[in-house]
Amino acid sequence: MPPSLPETRIIAFTNQAGGAGKSTATVTIGAWLAEFGLKVLVVDLDAQSDSAQALGYDEPEQMDGQPTLYNLLIGTPGVGIRDTIVPALAGALGAEGTKPIEGLDILLPSAELESAEQLLTGQLARELWLTKTLAPVADDYDVILLDCPGNLGLVVVNALVAAKEVVACVKPTWKELRALTRIEQTIERISQSFGPNGAAPELVGILIADVPTTRSAGAVYDDSVKQARDAYGDLVLPTIRRSTRVPDSYAAQKPLPVFDRVAEVTDDFNAVVKALGFARLKK
Repeated sequence: MPPSLPETRIIAFTNQAGGAGKSTATVTIGAWLAEFGLKVLVVDLDAQSDSAQALGYDEPEQMDGQPTLYNLLIGTPGVGIRDTIVPALAGALGAEGTKPIEGLDILLPSAELESAEQLLTGQLARELWLTKTLAPVADDYDVILLDCPGNLGLVVVNALVAAKEVVACVKPTWKELRALTRIEQTIERISQSFGPNGAAPELVGILIADVPTTRSAGAVYDDSVKQARDAYGDLVLPTIRRSTRVPDSYAAQKPLPVFDRVAEVTDDFNAVVKALGFARLKK
């Protein structure tokens, strides 16, 4: 039976290919939730470390003496999960003016996670590794957000088992929207295998990002979004419009609510946060 986790909301952001906005969604929603007054942990499960870089940490594996998720995976002696968690930053680590983001932490990844699939293959109860890893800190947070690799391999299966809630991130093309069936099939297989133990994940949202805003570029995309809403109804979250503020915020290593609070794309993500059922805590 999987370890019992508290009522912390654990949400996995996933798709079956890279470049669909998972990391942007993870860090932006995480920053909004922290601004709402929640205690949030971002877990970067991808060897590309996009979420970590967006939150101030370039190449975490190169930081002297700093353990990462890879150390937890290989069982480095003396390393616990709390050793791998650091405050999220607005700006690059060590740069002038960089400040921690109150309420937002990140569990650091590593480029060495490229070998995670092979390492997990040989483990007992391999699909439960992440659930067991998160258990000691789960009650420290209101929300844990999992930024998954762009595939449906063992690392993602671990995330879906741990998460209970899944947001599928896609671009507004019918080809990508059709690929949602693979995510649904993976969720169904996990539900059949782990559902009796209370570990059945649920698809709670489809996030369509990079939607063009001009009439000439947007007609085909508008049709794809309409078809998605026809097929999935309320599961389709408010869409995220295309904006240069997204790459600009990455370059500055600041999440959108910190980098440009009033940008239209920042407000799009605010609407997604509310659609997922979150509300600002009263002080």
